[in-house]
Amino acid sequence: MPTPAFVILKEAVLPDEMVLVDTLRRRHPDLSWDPGSTAQSNRRPDEAIFIRAGDRLMAVMSLPAPIPIDLQDWQRATRHWPEALEAVTSHQAHLVVSSLGSASEGAEPPLDVMQDARLTTAAVGGLIEVLPACLGVLWQGKVARSSAHWEEASRRAFAPAPDHPFELWIETIFYRSGNSLGAYTEGLSAFIGREIEFEVDGLDQEAIARRVDAFASYLIANGIDENTEDGKVYRDHGELGNFILWHRMSRFGARPVISFSSPLNPATTKVYPIIPRSIASNHPLLILLAQLGLFDPAQPENLVRLRPDHYISEVRVALLDDELTKALTTMMTVEGYGEADTDARRALARRDMALARSLLEPWGKKVDTLLQACQLGLHLRDIHLFVPAPPQFVGGGVH
Repeated sequence: MPTPAFVILKEAVLPDEMVLVDTLRRRHPDLSWDPGSTAQSNRRPDEAIFIRAGDRLMAVMSLPAPIPIDLQDWQRATRHWPEALEAVTSHQAHLVVSSLGSASEGAEPPLDVMQDARLTTAAVGGLIEVLPACLGVLWQGKVARSSAHWEEASRRAFAPAPDHPFELWIETIFYRSGNSLGAYTEGLSAFIGREIEFEVDGLDQEAIARRVDAFASYLIANGIDENTEDGKVYRDHGELGNFILWHRMSRFGARPVISFSSPLNPATTKVYPIIPRSIASNHPLLILLAQLGLFDPAQPENLVRLRPDHYISEVRVALLDDELTKALTTMMTVEGYGEADTDARRALARRDMALARSLLEPWGKKVDTLLQACQLGLHLRDIHLFVPAPPQFVGGGVH
């Protein structure tokens, strides 16, 4: 899917097509650039121009209206570009720059995301050089940068990693959550399907930024590989010791992230039961399993270690307890449970513990499987024991 860039302007204007082509030839001589308007002759010249980049067709469309403004995106940009809010609130028109695919039918396979990003980035950089009145650029509708930054960095549009201009494509948002300083990205998911969420103890904002930039650049160039697979342990050059990479859901929303975090520290974490005693001491299945030594609320399988400062409070989410109760009750409705329950109780009455255990052992295993799934879900943040604390944004990330 093409990645559009939005170039904001004081007033609607289109560059001269041939001047833009000549500029792109000079800036990026290794790629052939040619006028492409004949491929779209039904367009009026005051609406759009078209250029060929190799065998690809690029469009520059003029719209005499402001883009929809999400002030959060532009507020975040002030970390790099202090005048971002002034620029976006004063603009009255914009250009849309996007690739349209092959300029000739069947000539090349569709562009991948990286190729598309490189071509669009190069085209926008040339456009800004031709039109000095450009105020700024919004990439993917998320990442805002100044025209000066874009015009210079886009000269590296076709450079290999780590010199590619990933800083034009990715925004890093810093936050404080409890006692943790962290950061997450916006824009990386367009390349790899996930964002970064980085929360490693012992780092200041500058140190976090360096690491997030390095990982983002690597992931854009290489995708998810054996160096960034789930559960990978990193040694941070002796500065921090180990930290761990997880593939899971964000703490701040239902989206997949690559999470970099410190190993769980007993000094900053607490152990909580997955099935609380309020359920364990009242649910008939668990009461019977506990009598047979097939369930213990204190068993490791029923415990999870969490950071309390990552949550609003330690009040359990009622929905999770309701679902746990429902799952346990459902186990009692499966075929064979009624007979096994009756026979086990008779065996207990005869003090035949071994027979009673053997009869209900399959249900003890079902409870263990449920607990394993809950441990994984809590770890991956697919479910929550408590309500997560919202992040307090830092610097340019403030709402």
